[in-house]
Amino acid sequence: MSERFTLGEDSYKTAFKSLKALISQVQAENGDEAIAINLVINIRIPIVKTKDYTPRIVPITHKLDKLENKSVLLVTKDPSTPYRNALTEKDSPTEDVFNQIYTLTKLKSIAKDPRKVYKLFKEFDIVVADNRVHKFLPSILGAQFYQKNKKIPYMVQMAKPDRNAVLTKGKKSTKLKDERCEPKYVKSQMKSIVGNTSYMPSDKGNCLFIKVGFTSWEIKHILQNIDDVIQYLVEERFRPVGGVLKSVENLGTIHVKTSESISLPVFTPPEPENLDEDNDSDFDF
Repeated sequence: MSERFTLGEDSYKTAFKSLKALISQVQAENGDEAIAINLVINIRIPIVKTKDYTPRIVPITHKLDKLENKSVLLVTKDPSTPYRNALTEKDSPTEDVFNQIYTLTKLKSIAKDPRKVYKLFKEFDIVVADNRVHKFLPSILGAQFYQKNKKIPYMVQMAKPDRNAVLTKGKKSTKLKDERCEPKYVKSQMKSIVGNTSYMPSDKGNCLFIKVGFTSWEIKHILQNIDDVIQYLVEERFRPVGGVLKSVENLGTIHVKTSESISLPVFTPPEPENLDEDNDSDFDF
């Protein structure tokens, strides 16, 4: 693994030592409890031009969780009937995936009461929204979900994009609408959201926090996930969704930490070469 580690063999050894020390410290304090380990990546270039509330999914080898362990709220466009029926009918791939399905209108009504918003926040592990209504959620749910990236809603598509899809005419409008719902496709997205890791892009910050494993895991599995994340951020083959940093040169320092621990090093970029101040060029003044 060390020979293939994107950040190099020295960083592999540093990361191994840091993870070993971090896990030992956490286990001494918390026993066998599985505490999340985050990769803290300082970046040298902005990765988005405007503020964005859409989490980016990063595929990793060793999955973080399983769908059946999560309580999930789905927010759909109005009316919800075409989606609710397809997603919850008996023997549907998504029959047991969603604990609740709300329309955007119902969510707006609930959100008028801050206590109900707080209840939503505590009740569901994950909130996902139809890509057509996802953009409205920040103003509806407010800071409770978005502050410090606590439970930012993920985006899902109800069906695979298809320019030849059959559209239907709404009852109150002549506008054609895509009301397709493909449970198998929806479930594949949900499995990816729950199993893989993610990050929130920022137009101002220069730091990414990305979960890569737990203190109960083998170190080699966490290292593999770290490498997966770095590759996804810097390699051209993942563009246009990935590859946003374009090169390892755009990485700053990288550390690992839990929410309560100190940061321990993984990678320190080389210092830029300075011009020779003692250069005896004829153009020195």
